[in-house]
Amino acid sequence: MSAQWQRLRRCALKRLLISSTVLYIGTIAPPIYGHIVPAEKFHPVAESYRRLNFLLNLNPVLWDKVFVETNTIAKELASFSPAAAQAYRTQTKAVQTAAPLEPAQRRQQARNLFEHSTRAVSQTLVFHLQTAERSLNRFSDASQHLRTARQLWASFAYEIEHTDHPAFLRLGRAWLALATALGNPGILQQGSTPADTKKFNQHATAIITYLETNFDKDFAAPTTGELRPLPRLSPTFNRAASLKMKLPPGHNINKQLPRPRQILNMAARGVDESETAMIALGDMVFDSSYIFGEPSRSLVINCNTCHNKGVTNPNFFIPGISSRPGNVDVSSSVLSPHANDGHFNPVDIPDLRGIRFTAPYGRNGRFTSLREFVRNGIRHEFNGPEPDPLILDAMIAYMNEFDFLPNPYLNPDGTLNDKVSKAAKRGERLFHKRFKKMAGRSCASCHIPSDHFLDRKRHNIGTVQGSSPYSRDGALDTPTLLSAKFTAPYFHDGSQPTLRAVVEWFDQNYRLGLSKKQLADLTAYLETVGDGVDAYEDSPFVVEAEMEEFSFFLSTYEFLKQRQKPDIMNITFQTIAVEIRAHKWGLQDLRYLPVMEQLAQLMDEAYAANKQGKPALVDAKVAAYRKLYRENVDNLK
Repeated sequence: MSAQWQRLRRCALKRLLISSTVLYIGTIAPPIYGHIVPAEKFHPVAESYRRLNFLLNLNPVLWDKVFVETNTIAKELASFSPAAAQAYRTQTKAVQTAAPLEPAQRRQQARNLFEHSTRAVSQTLVFHLQTAERSLNRFSDASQHLRTARQLWASFAYEIEHTDHPAFLRLGRAWLALATALGNPGILQQGSTPADTKKFNQHATAIITYLETNFDKDFAAPTTGELRPLPRLSPTFNRAASLKMKLPPGHNINKQLPRPRQILNMAARGVDESETAMIALGDMVFDSSYIFGEPSRSLVINCNTCHNKGVTNPNFFIPGISSRPGNVDVSSSVLSPHANDGHFNPVDIPDLRGIRFTAPYGRNGRFTSLREFVRNGIRHEFNGPEPDPLILDAMIAYMNEFDFLPNPYLNPDGTLNDKVSKAAKRGERLFHKRFKKMAGRSCASCHIPSDHFLDRKRHNIGTVQGSSPYSRDGALDTPTLLSAKFTAPYFHDGSQPTLRAVVEWFDQNYRLGLSKKQLADLTAYLETVGDGVDAYEDSPFVVEAEMEEFSFFLSTYEFLKQRQKPDIMNITFQTIAVEIRAHKWGLQDLRYLPVMEQLAQLMDEAYAANKQGKPALVDAKVAAYRKLYRENVDNLK
């Protein structure tokens, strides 16, 4: 194990010791490394219910995925009530076999299934709580059923916390009281304490009554808006409460480690980003969720979430709007309801390296202008407000600096030089070979080596299912092959996991008749063309680089002040504060956590002062941030 990774392991252990002292209603707060947020753990039934709830709010509803979740709920229900499970399966089957319906009917169908599922989960929770009560003379059994009931509570806890907070606090105390009322078996018959049956019954009854009142036979889902398990019959239910979206279990919007190496052309030529106001501003906006609308803003999704360091994020996955890691349906009803196109069509997250050379934009090449492509992303893919023209100018300035990885195997005209393998050279000849089954074209007909392996046209190669047998809506933009070795998966939907799989797909679908050796040679060629120097950063520690980047963000302050752009100043302050708090747990020396938090607070204070129209105070907060950062820069790593 390298010394670098040994340091990482020691830091992780240190973070675990710190985090293990933080308790929240009987659970331990997990350690967080940098921008990596550990997945929340759920009981299988709670996980299926939370995911089902998310899926039923989509347009279209992905019923095949919904039925996977209802099956999990039905199996648990059958373990204690076969009759209830059979009734639930019957209700599910009625949805499965229903004929195509009108929109209002489909909505009612989803609502009915959600109500049945909510009741089923509530009944399951009540069963385990009542079984725990009946098992109090057997500590192990009672403890197991209470633990399961507590885990199932996560099915409804988020909505209760945000719409019925008094009950959430009261019932939270009840759960803690149940844990102590169990008693203690002791060790080797020493130190045992009996269960407090009266206390257990009192608090279990309070929880069961709340569940049966709000989520059992009288439960009714909202007739308008999102389907949610809202405790609307509780006397303390807040009808005016605002409920932010919560992503379903199984999602992953973390940025990958190790990070892709980003090459900015101006930086490669020796220019400091702090000297380039527009590029630094574009860098900030690229990292900001504040240019987007809801739910992306609350979920802290920004351009960099999907295009990590301007490249791709192959880990990105949200059940219901991703069909596999690395792709997303950007026209779904989740991220931008007004731009929903009514069908499930996730696309692979594209690499943005060299984007100034790769027009047109969009997987189907629907935008000739990078500026319009970016504006559409903000407005119609992530529900954002109309962006200030300066924001668009800055984003284009920044993105136009994205460079391909330097490739030591390519001549300036895109041909291979003499440093490559014999297999790659043979593959190059195959790449230029014209095939009758491809209408006399070669791979190089579309991926022109002398023009960044592009032809800037759209072609229907047969990977898109058209709207009808003879429709012509399957054309896709030709992607570059440069840096492609590091951007798996491939094709517009990410359906091909490797470059070898891509070669095999063309061979099979066009019946090219390539031998195993030819398949290997063509793959070797593609991997050589798609290669590059130092594709990933060589360290798992990112705080030092991130803090320097935040100083670049703040370097735009005087520029924005001169341009009289207080709203963009606010975005800058908010973005820096959020990013510092997200990255502070990646510190190698956790003694400097208070410094990171102080820096974030100075940005909070600059934001507040700017909102109040106090420019002198904003100046002071910005100056204080810069001073504190300079004093601690050597330790913020």
